[in-house]
Amino acid sequence: MSEAPRLRVLFAGASLEPDWQGGEPVVLDLLRRGLEHLGVEVVERGSRRSFLDLVALTATPYDAEIRRVRSYRKTLRELRPDAVLVFYDFDCSWVIAARKEGIPVLPDIQIYWATCPVGTHYIEGVGTCAGPELGKCLRHMARAPPSPNLALPVPGLPAPLGFALYSKLWTRPAALGQADALIANSRFTAGVLARAGYEKIVTIPNSVDAELFREGAWAGGSKIVLYPVARSLQERKGYPHFVELAKAVKAKMPEVRFQVLNHAGDDLLEGTAYLSRQELSDKFRSVYLAVLPGLWDEPFGLVTVEAMAAGRPVVAYEGGAMSEIIENGVSGVIVPRGNVAALTAAVVDLLNDEEKARRIGHAARARVEAEYTYQKMAGRYLALLQRVIQERSAPDRRPAAAG
Repeated sequence: MSEAPRLRVLFAGASLEPDWQGGEPVVLDLLRRGLEHLGVEVVERGSRRSFLDLVALTATPYDAEIRRVRSYRKTLRELRPDAVLVFYDFDCSWVIAARKEGIPVLPDIQIYWATCPVGTHYIEGVGTCAGPELGKCLRHMARAPPSPNLALPVPGLPAPLGFALYSKLWTRPAALGQADALIANSRFTAGVLARAGYEKIVTIPNSVDAELFREGAWAGGSKIVLYPVARSLQERKGYPHFVELAKAVKAKMPEVRFQVLNHAGDDLLEGTAYLSRQELSDKFRSVYLAVLPGLWDEPFGLVTVEAMAAGRPVVAYEGGAMSEIIENGVSGVIVPRGNVAALTAAVVDLLNDEEKARRIGHAARARVEAEYTYQKMAGRYLALLQRVIQERSAPDRRPAAAG
């Protein structure tokens, strides 16, 4: 009996570029590894965009570029994948190209690019943002520092480019709606998409390498509190609140140390260099607990799961996917967002009760093993891929249902 043909999946989008910053490349690497272990052939095509490419997006409010659609269709005919997973690519050109070639296509929503011009639903100095409004969005994009992934030679997005990005939010649902399914990285993200009118949403949580981020023993000694956000000291990540927390705890417990990743350090906070994945894993095992005082709605929070995998309790603000990742009081501690006093009290409580901290850290590790290993994530992706491929080959069947 001949073997069944090997499934070939194309990973496509800007997030595959080698200099892309953020959690997406980590998720992609783990997903690739997990799918390949399950016998799937993974091929990749990044989609670098220059500043001129971004300017070209202003030519039309339609959420695809004719030139790129043609190029992507040529790539698909050459590679002949069974399905395409699209990671953030600035527009929906990959989706349109795959549909025209009759290939199942699934956009993977890791940030809010489907519902927000800058993908964050947060405005520095203002707070969380419920949704797009023209004047508000244009002011935000003009004043806020753009993402380093945009590589813009200007300090903010000029009004024409900002308006083009804003206008695409009205054509994007129709373009993304042609996909076989949208993959959301948390139930919270799925809810944001559903409220914006998107359908065919499937929730598959992100994951961690539980072998690399293994549980560490409690070695005693100095009690270290870690702010494990490597690339952002922005307000939305809660850095100012961590500083306020550190000052309050130091006043009561001067022996406690506070560390910040990728930080120069000062009299209050110990800084570290940028850490590799192995170094970050080692760092988690060397600390007492981690604090994630994010003020925005975190779509998932990969570093949260990494700290939990290392067996360290996490104290976090509620919001976004935090409350579905952490079982409050069991595998971590959740406090009201923005309440520094409650954040401080929770940290002090765990510093004073090592047995409780150990218990929560151990439960956190168990939760990761049950829900957030990359092997489980890859299995869920494979089941979805097989389903949409089968449904595409049987047109009388219904499209992928929301999950």
